[in-house]
Amino acid sequence: MLRRWPRHRHDHPARLSRLFALVAAVAIGGCGGDQPAPPPSPDQPAPLTKQEFLFEADRICFAVESQIEAAADDLAGSRGPDPAQVRRVVKRIVVPKLHSEVDAIRLLEPPRADRAEVERILEATERGSEALRRDPLAVLDGVPAGLRRAERLARAYGSSECGLR
Repeated sequence: MLRRWPRHRHDHPARLSRLFALVAAVAIGGCGGDQPAPPPSPDQPAPLTKQEFLFEADRICFAVESQIEAAADDLAGSRGPDPAQVRRVVKRIVVPKLHSEVDAIRLLEPPRADRAEVERILEATERGSEALRRDPLAVLDGVPAGLRRAERLARAYGSSECGLR
């Protein structure tokens, strides 16, 4: 079994813990969207098994979360993150990365029986991402409700990477 080691160490983790929790939640979060998936065509491959779908979705979430965490690391300062920097990182990195995560996961073909459940996860992520877009500094107060819900749904579905850790 592979074990992931912590990627980063900080001298002041208490100040950054709330920000990192949000960033991690947002990385879940990358699972959302407003448009239904197109109907399958004869050229499309068969839907993935649940295990295959989870493997691919977790791979996408891990990649996006790593990018978001790296951006959050740049916010670390001796007095804590500057609100202008937080706003910029959330609007320019976190929200777009979450949208790309959702889009990438939507390109996957989940098992037919799981489509509604996967869509609920993606929609919750989109709601959380939209809340961050509207109020980027809300991240300093905690994870938006949509992203918390997406994390719970993703975990219940079996994801090991999409969501908070």
